[in-house]
Amino acid sequence: MLRWVKRYKRWLIISGIVLVMIGLIIGGIHLEEQRQAEFKQEMNQELREHKQFIMDTFNSMGSNKNFIKSITIEYGQTEHNPMGGIDFYGYVDYDKRLTVYGNLDKNQNDKFDIGVSSFSDELNIKLDKGYD
Repeated sequence: MLRWVKRYKRWLIISGIVLVMIGLIIGGIHLEEQRQAEFKQEMNQELREHKQFIMDTFNSMGSNKNFIKSITIEYGQTEHNPMGGIDFYGYVDYDKRLTVYGNLDKNQNDKFDIGVSSFSDELNIKLDKGYD
């Protein structure tokens, strides 16, 4: 047995080093995925806290004020915008045809603002003309 160990000592050391490196790489990947999941939870928490603000902002757009009764945000689709803020997608009044997109961001006074927003064509018509 000792003769076998002496003979393959170099290969055992190299194999051990390779296994340790693979373990470190897998551990690093796992930590990065965990960090990203925590960051996404923080973004979704910000959206939950500012959901009423988002709804009030969208309601003030267009000529049909207070048309929007509720907004459902698709928390699985939220993304961090590299230019700043949180990109979110959702729909209005439980109708998936009435989609909204927006970017929740802090302005220079550390107050939240909707930097960019867009609506589906159907929602645009309802906001502008008030059709039900």
